[in-house]
Amino acid sequence: MRRKLGDARSTLGGVRAINWIFLGAAILAGGFGFFLQQHAFPKSAPSPLAQVTVSVYTSANPSRVLLKARIQPNASQNDSLDITVTGPKGRRSPWLLVVTCPQPVPGRVPMQLIGVAPPQPIEVLASVHDVSHLSAPLGCVGTTGPVVVAGEDINLSLPVLEQSPLGQSAAADTPLYVVRGTSASQSIEKLVEVFQAPESTCPAPGDSRAPRPFPSSAAANTPVCYAQLPAGTIATKYGIPASVTTSEILENVSLSGDRIDSMFPPGQITSTDRIIWQGAYGLSPNLSATSLSSAVNSSRDGFFAGLLYGLAAGLIVPFLQGLPEAYDKTREAREKARTAAALQAAEG
Repeated sequence: MRRKLGDARSTLGGVRAINWIFLGAAILAGGFGFFLQQHAFPKSAPSPLAQVTVSVYTSANPSRVLLKARIQPNASQNDSLDITVTGPKGRRSPWLLVVTCPQPVPGRVPMQLIGVAPPQPIEVLASVHDVSHLSAPLGCVGTTGPVVVAGEDINLSLPVLEQSPLGQSAAADTPLYVVRGTSASQSIEKLVEVFQAPESTCPAPGDSRAPRPFPSSAAANTPVCYAQLPAGTIATKYGIPASVTTSEILENVSLSGDRIDSMFPPGQITSTDRIIWQGAYGLSPNLSATSLSSAVNSSRDGFFAGLLYGLAAGLIVPFLQGLPEAYDKTREAREKARTAAALQAAEG
């Protein structure tokens, strides 16, 4: 092993200076080519809004919900929600707001799905309201820098509106229970969503499989299928409202000089740098646009990166060709040294 390392060092030491210059030039060309390649084909960072969901659950049906989100990608502190809830026959009805955030924020509570295996609880922001209209900050997206930069490509996924954070479809017969303590504060301890197939009911009374019911709101007229209620707590039942209208407004995003690659669902582009999407359950807009100036620069950088890679490959050839010559010289020198040592030993 030592002999091989010694041969390698001797061979490299025998490489001529001009060959080393070629190697240095090849490394510089390859490094600059790699730099241009990163500019030509940048890696897109995931949208910080992609993991956000906003859902409204009502305590009585049929209820109507109007849910609007205003998103400013470069000023997340200004992201806001506008919610209007109308209960049966136009009356006011208590409702629940559930928001998931991509990073830990104060005030989150666990949300659990039962009825499927294995259950996978998540942390959400949850608040109960008893007003017909509410405007409030979204308050859960924190970014370290601008999401949309002028002259660069756009790749945005906006929050998902009116979809269970646990991924269940919007179904009025899939109840969500708010578990609270019986103390004066009655702060929310956790949320429990019970997955049920459409038109399903709990086992009939007297069935050995029937779970024990627990205290719930007066709105819960159907059998209760969640029986694991901790001691000292009460639960209130909510559900997906019967009628939902959602919309999202992306503000302060100019598409002037951009090529829209995809926009789903199709949105309305206004003259005031706004894009408006409208829908119902599960509204999840996506926008991908390429800056035309960025595309030109990417094409140029990609072209020169290819040239530099080719130049680097050509420059490294003389260095590689010099290695056999250096090895031969090293071997000849070693043979001469052995011959001289043998003659000296014979004369001695």
